Amino acid sequence: MRYPWPFEQPDPVLQASLDIALSYLEATKQAYPYSMTEVVCARIILDEWLVGSQKCRHRIWLANKAIVAIETKQPPGPVAVRAAGPRYLT
Repeated sequence: MRYPWPFEQPDPVLQASLDIALSYLEATKQAYPYSMTEVVCARIILDEWLVGSQKCRHRIWLANKAIVAIETKQPPGPVAVRAAGPRYLT
């Protein structure tokens, strides 16, 4: 589904970047609540895109910015806890 970008004719790179970021975040179970994650990712992508340099308009670069922002704002999931070692209940 297309995100409602604030332009009449948005650049296809914006939607491609958002799709990439959300696909990754869904696959790693970090995209929930989905609607809020979509809005945050779109906002980050749009902010970076508006900067305007050539680098800032590449879909992978934009998607990565959104992914990093979501990953650093959310606490690590249960996978990180398991990687820390076994837990013993007393």
